[in-house]
Amino acid sequence: MKAWQRFLLLIGLFAAFEALYQLVLYFERTYFPQTPVCILVLGAIVGGLLITIIILNRGFDDKPVTTDTLDFTLPYEERVKRAEKINKNKKTAKMLMNVFIPLAFVFCIDLLDLNFDIFDKIKGLFG
Repeated sequence: MKAWQRFLLLIGLFAAFEALYQLVLYFERTYFPQTPVCILVLGAIVGGLLITIIILNRGFDDKPVTTDTLDFTLPYEERVKRAEKINKNKKTAKMLMNVFIPLAFVFCIDLLDLNFDIFDKIKGLFG
């Protein structure tokens, strides 16, 4: 996937997640005004995705794993299987990043709005 395609994907996912989150937040404020559950659920999802990505990616390493980097006490076939599994997990983590980044932006914007009322200030500038 090219960089501009990934950028458009992230912008589209951000817009979709933000619209969905604002819809859920509207229903929460309308029907359950005393229970702020949406921000907690979104924070748990973002935190869980971050932990999953770090575990699948084996930290923040971006290099593919080869059989030479694994333990030489293992048989060659086992090293090949492990290297394939680790590289597959790294690809899965890379795909999860496409979901994590827009959700993290939605979470950050909601925290900014919660603490600093940025949407009200923006409305005040134009209205």
